[in-house]
Amino acid sequence: MGSPHVIYLMASRHRTDVRNETDRRIIDRYFEEILSDGDFAGADEILAPDFVIHGLQTLRDRESFIEVQETVIREAFPDLKFAVKDVFGGENKVAVRATIEGTHRGEYLGIAATGNQVEVDAVMLLRLSDGRIAEVWTTMDTLSWFQQLGAVPPLEWQERRQTASDADQQS
Repeated sequence: MGSPHVIYLMASRHRTDVRNETDRRIIDRYFEEILSDGDFAGADEILAPDFVIHGLQTLRDRESFIEVQETVIREAFPDLKFAVKDVFGGENKVAVRATIEGTHRGEYLGIAATGNQVEVDAVMLLRLSDGRIAEVWTTMDTLSWFQQLGAVPPLEWQERRQTASDADQQS
C-alpha cells in the first residue's frame, strides 16, 4: 500500500505529501537555513547527530558537514542558493529536485575565484529519522558546474551545439 500523494504549493514549488507537516518543515529549513542561508544555528534541530551526506566526499557526522559548508562551500560561494522545484516521497525518504546557484568568489577545490555565476540542477534524496534529516544523497550536474567555473573546457559536441545556436540567432 503506497503513501497518499497530496500536492500542495509553496511559492513556486510543487510538493507531494512527505508524511506530515513537521517533516516538510524540517526539509524546508534544511534547504533554506542551512544550504541557502549558511545559517547553522538550528542544525541540531534539523540534522540527526549521526547525519551522513553521501557524494563527492562522504561526510559521516553533522559537525564535519557543517565545517565543510562553512569553510569550503560558503567561502567559495557566499551567495549560494538552493531553489527547490519539487519535493515528493513518503514514509522516511524524500526526493528533492533543485537548482543550485551562486557566485564563485573564493577558492574552491584548488580553483581560484573567477567571479563566475554558476547554476546547475541537482537531485537529492533525504532519509528522515525521528523528525530530523539522517542521510542525504546528492547528484548534480558536476560537469556543467566545473565548466561554468572555467576548470573544464566545453566538450566538442557542446561547442558544435553552441555554434549552431549562434548561427540560428544571427539568421
